[in-house]
Amino acid sequence: MIDRWQRSGIIEALKIRRGVHLTGARQSGKTTLAENLGLENIVRKSLDKAGLVDAAKSDPELFVRRGKNEIMLIDEIQKAPELLDQIKINVDHDMSKGQYLLTGSSNLRFIKSVKDSLAGRFATIRLRTLAAGEINAAKPDFLDQVFNGEFRNTGKNFDKAALIASAFAGGYPEPLEFTQRARNNWFRDYLGDLLTKDISDITDIRKLDVLKLMMTWLLAHTSQLFSQDEMCAKIGITRETAQTYILALTSLYLFDKVPAWAKSDYDKIGKRAKYIVADTAMAASALGWNENDALFDETINGKLAESWVYHELAVQADLSGDYEISHYRDSEKREIDFIIERNDGATAAVEVNAGSSIGRGDFKHINWFAGKFKPSRFIGIVLYTGSDVLGFGDHLYAVPCANLVF
Repeated sequence: MIDRWQRSGIIEALKIRRGVHLTGARQSGKTTLAENLGLENIVRKSLDKAGLVDAAKSDPELFVRRGKNEIMLIDEIQKAPELLDQIKINVDHDMSKGQYLLTGSSNLRFIKSVKDSLAGRFATIRLRTLAAGEINAAKPDFLDQVFNGEFRNTGKNFDKAALIASAFAGGYPEPLEFTQRARNNWFRDYLGDLLTKDISDITDIRKLDVLKLMMTWLLAHTSQLFSQDEMCAKIGITRETAQTYILALTSLYLFDKVPAWAKSDYDKIGKRAKYIVADTAMAASALGWNENDALFDETINGKLAESWVYHELAVQADLSGDYEISHYRDSEKREIDFIIERNDGATAAVEVNAGSSIGRGDFKHINWFAGKFKPSRFIGIVLYTGSDVLGFGDHLYAVPCANLVF
């Protein structure tokens, strides 16, 4: 079994908080991780079973009653949100640590029937699909490398073909080793269930054909800025409806909303976010992309490379909670793929290049950003598929994507 980077964080959170809500996309490995934490006295109840859902809703108090020193693991908590009120009562009466471990495949904040998401009482930990670094048993230290300005030479070859292959394989544990045809079938069934069954757990959306069109649009535009007016006109919906549908898709962890960077909160008003697919294999399968074609199609491999890098960065950023990831674009069309800010004010600008060669021109927008905004502690990097760490001036580096993987 692959060792998940979030494992130690969950164990530590259970020692200091009354409970943990482990959340993330369906089939990302939450239950497997929860059952293999190595903790004693875990009692599991799964709301994937219809009979248990009925029992939970009819008598929440009995369902969530724990024995002494037990950790109650409840799977798919969003299927019986009525339990949350009783859990809140229990943990307010008994403030001991590590009482409940809840897993869920949707963000509780966006479920209409949920009045209290247990904020302040429970730690919320997101489990994303597997990072390439997890698959390769690497250490999650890339952001440390970035902010220390010290990059190791991995000695590993991770060229453009390897990056595209990793993007097509994705990080969902079950289909990881499937053939492309089998993986396509898996994602067809997976998305079909999400859009016809799981969506009903969080919203009253009825026009599932429109929801599917919205999902396809976001998949096709992963990591790209787009006009919502154009999207609405193409699909035939209002902006208000579009926002409702996008919220549903992000609350199921199919996409991440990456905000625009701005110098102040006031400056952020009106700036467009980017939406990035939460797992690149999903986009490749749902859109019918071919791995060999993607290798030579710059439009496709550009989307895949940026989305893949975002996933790898986001998995590591989640571990400490010390980082925020945004993107930059201004009216002069200067763009930087990712701006990563650490809690102490340190800033990194990250560009993604799927190619294996790098020149000074690849740092043009990073140099402009550093000169314009003058962050006190700044580093600029271009991630590429070459094999060497290269310096391009003060605090500017070309870094192999291999450093994310090995």
